[in-house]
Amino acid sequence: MNHCLSGGKRNMECTLVLLHCSGDVDRLLHDLAARVGTASEEHEYGHKPAVWLENGRKVLDYMETDERFSADSLKDGMEEQGIAVNKNDLMALLDNIRSLSKQWRSSLGKHGELLFYIDAC
Repeated sequence: MNHCLSGGKRNMECTLVLLHCSGDVDRLLHDLAARVGTASEEHEYGHKPAVWLENGRKVLDYMETDERFSADSLKDGMEEQGIAVNKNDLMALLDNIRSLSKQWRSSLGKHGELLFYIDAC
């Protein structure tokens, strides 16, 4: 799982862009949603996959404050889904996510939803 990550708004919508070079970022987002008990859906916009999180605020809270938001815990969850994960790459991704999560709060929709577009590098 080798990722680059960036965040930002797109066309005044409540969206974020996750860039990934390889791996399963979409599955990671679904796993995070399941961990906090919120719905997630996969969509496609043009050629870009996207993951919608019903309660993005809850997911961001988890990213910022929960001790289970760790490489060890998430690696185990991903491997249970049959996804091989490099722990060092995952640690780098999680560090990037933590550094951007406060900024992403400005991208929450009026009902707390959050949409991630997934872009390949």
